[in-house]
Amino acid sequence: MGEKENRQVLKDTPSLSALSPDLHHSITLFLPPAHSSSLNTHFRILPPRLRQIHALSIQGNYELRIDLEDFENSTAFAQYGVFGVGLFSVDPEDDGYPLTIADYSGTAGDSLLKHNGMKFTTKDKDNDHSENNCASFYHGAWWYRNCHTSNLNGQYLGGQHTSYADGIEWSSWTGWQYSLKFTEMKIRPTREERESK
Repeated sequence: MGEKENRQVLKDTPSLSALSPDLHHSITLFLPPAHSSSLNTHFRILPPRLRQIHALSIQGNYELRIDLEDFENSTAFAQYGVFGVGLFSVDPEDDGYPLTIADYSGTAGDSLLKHNGMKFTTKDKDNDHSENNCASFYHGAWWYRNCHTSNLNGQYLGGQHTSYADGIEWSSWTGWQYSLKFTEMKIRPTREERESK
């Protein structure tokens, strides 16, 4: 089965849940409301959404698929056979909703492995390992380490840009100065989990 056919099968799977809406436009997670009123804005993963993702991911074994598209309409994907948010946390909010991922496959390269085990960082909640707040420095919110190899909550910069790593980035596929046109994160129970029910 080709990548395009595989993508369609996953999109059509009823048990697949999108973590972020189909986005073609995004802005930084902390622009003042006056800047966002005229834009087609959608916010991606924010703390209220993290609670929902955590509640879902602790119900069983989940896998994650990330679909990416650039402005030349090229597509790539990253799939992780293991996915969870706050899986081992007594209080996931206090623990910063740490990310658990493993078992990569795909065509985009693995730009999420560096983020495994990291807490979610926002402009007002610095959980990364950098001297600077990565969310402020790279204009997004993510499971930053020191700081990132992927930044799917970065700024929507419309493709190639001159700033460094502050767009919607997946560095192993498009590098540090290319902001993607489209990303989508989806989870579903693993095959074993689906077949056991």
